[in-house]
Amino acid sequence: MVQADPNIHPPSASATPQPQVRPASLRDLDRLADVLTASFYDRDGWRQWVYPFIRLGIYEDLKQRLKAQSPRYACLAAIAPPRESTTSPSDAIAGTVEASLRQPWPWQGDRHVYVSNLAVDQTWRRQGIAMALLRSCEQVSQRWGINELHLHVMEDNLAARALYLKAGFAVVQAEDSPASWLGLQARRLLLHKTLSPPPSPSKP
Repeated sequence: MVQADPNIHPPSASATPQPQVRPASLRDLDRLADVLTASFYDRDGWRQWVYPFIRLGIYEDLKQRLKAQSPRYACLAAIAPPRESTTSPSDAIAGTVEASLRQPWPWQGDRHVYVSNLAVDQTWRRQGIAMALLRSCEQVSQRWGINELHLHVMEDNLAARALYLKAGFAVVQAEDSPASWLGLQARRLLLHKTLSPPPSPSKP
């Protein structure tokens, strides 16, 4: 599953304070599965009957990735910033994203970090959380020594496209599929961002 939450919006100008982002762990699985499932699927009509099975599939897939502990994979969790008007726990997970190191073939040289499954809980949208997660992916990428990031977004997901544009991503290509040819689904857009290499430490 590689998606971007269709309900993500660019942060508002008054999005403060900034959320904290940390690596996710197995103890976060239930909350992460809730955020991902609610972001990408709804419970309207007959969907309420299949929703628990969808959530279970998301839970199990994510559990396998977290248990593998691959040095080329990172799942991040954004901690909800404190609010005076809420009783949510101080470590409540408000959003998540995954990043993985990709290199299709050694001779291609296309070594990049792929960003996927960016999702923010409905309660915490428009608070700068999606942008904080993207910035954290950039930091992970630079720790891995990679300055190229890729991600996909659906062509009709205008809110997410605006977020990625604000974050410095640019469209590389539009990808057709049989469903898009028939008008049943929008095309996927491949986006790319090149990071500036970190400054070299100054010599004494």
